[in-house]
Amino acid sequence: MDCKGPIDFETLMEGLLAFFQEGKESVDIEEVITWFNRYESKPEDWAKFAKWDKYKYTRNLMHEGNGNFNLILMCWPEGAVSSIHDHSDSHCFMRVLEGNVKEIRYHWPEEKRNSDGSLVESGAREVGAGGTIYMSDELGLHKVENGSHTNRLCSIHLYSPPFESCKIFDERTTKPTRVPMVFYSKYGEKEDVRKMKSKAGKHNENHQIIIK
Repeated sequence: MDCKGPIDFETLMEGLLAFFQEGKESVDIEEVITWFNRYESKPEDWAKFAKWDKYKYTRNLMHEGNGNFNLILMCWPEGAVSSIHDHSDSHCFMRVLEGNVKEIRYHWPEEKRNSDGSLVESGAREVGAGGTIYMSDELGLHKVENGSHTNRLCSIHLYSPPFESCKIFDERTTKPTRVPMVFYSKYGEKEDVRKMKSKAGKHNENHQIIIK
């Protein structure tokens, strides 16, 4: 596979389908990061998938891959932030399309806690458009946010293998809660809000839409 120069969205997808054809264990993480970084983002590639909520970020399914991954467009309004969460033993790649993302990582609570019993930060960074973040349970927990109060943030996320739930963590008590994954839209069509709420059950609405 060609390893030089920018690629378009069609080529991006062709490469991802090839990289993940044999499942999680065969994935070369650095190769996938490099491939994502080569993608020359054009709004017309993903505009039809971009569905927004004024108050919280949305998860919009773009592609179900070959059964070994999901590709999701995340739309983050100004100031939107995820819960602290794990990744259910999956790969997580996040390619920033527009805006700047702030990522804060944490140690697993069973490995390290503050003297008051709260989660311990292990690092923080900001990544701008064109950059790719990789995360997995081996690296700990994290949360992601759009730190800007004037600009939106758009990012593509790939999860391999796909999963239907993850755990979110209370920063102060470290208590985990398992929550379902729901999509705000699929393939450019908005999902029925009543079905989303039914799947999420009794969980708080702020936790219905979880970044994996």
